[in-house]
Amino acid sequence: MSYWSNIEVPPKDPEIIEIDNFERNLGEYSEDIKNVRELIRRFEVCHFKSKVHLKYLVDSIHLLYPNIVPIFIGENHISKGEGRLKRDTTGRSVLGQQYVCSLKNWLGDHSQQDSEFFSTDLNQKIEKWLNSEDLEKERLVSLLVSRLMWDWESYKKYQNNENPNELETQVYRMDICHYAFPKHLDLLLEGIGQNRPIEDFEGCGSINLETKGFIEEQFIGLCDKLRSYINKGNLDKRERLKVWLIASLAKTLKEQVGIKVALPRLK
Repeated sequence: MSYWSNIEVPPKDPEIIEIDNFERNLGEYSEDIKNVRELIRRFEVCHFKSKVHLKYLVDSIHLLYPNIVPIFIGENHISKGEGRLKRDTTGRSVLGQQYVCSLKNWLGDHSQQDSEFFSTDLNQKIEKWLNSEDLEKERLVSLLVSRLMWDWESYKKYQNNENPNELETQVYRMDICHYAFPKHLDLLLEGIGQNRPIEDFEGCGSINLETKGFIEEQFIGLCDKLRSYINKGNLDKRERLKVWLIASLAKTLKEQVGIKVALPRLK
């Protein structure tokens, strides 16, 4: 998978070309370094723990050692099965599973009512929001369940690839790890029930002003660190690895929040 899969940039983006060329000139590097870079690839500014994750990333770059193995990220997500949910100390996985149970129940799978995660109160709210059934609502709810469960095979099945409307694209951007969960999931369900998209929707890829301000400050700090290394010159291998990782993180932050400032040149 590409190191840049968590950002959207035009082909032949000059900053990415420069960072990739810098990386190619590093030669071989350890699995620890690869894991730090993988953590950068997995960073999402819209995650409810983005500030904590960014601190961990900066610490990992400083140490050239990952503070968590990438494969353990998301290990308590609802897609991993109900046995993992109670390990999630944030409570989001249990709440996410409660939504999934009620949505499946609305779709006709009434065995969900036997689950320990079935919430009668939440189920009543969801039935009220979705109101009467029709084929388009069923498709969108099925798509939403697939999205929440990271069931990508079913997700593709329920997509309208030819002409997705705005409401469907909002379903695409829903996850339990987003900072606006569950508030905007509730709004989305009301929207599906009324067949109208949500105004000012906050889903995957969105940011609020507080987060954007914080990320912009961190971006400036990373750029200052880059300049200090570049101006020093005659860098050893560890320092050059840090330059690559810092530049990769700075570019990721820049694109995820839409910063217009250019990265320092690496030459």
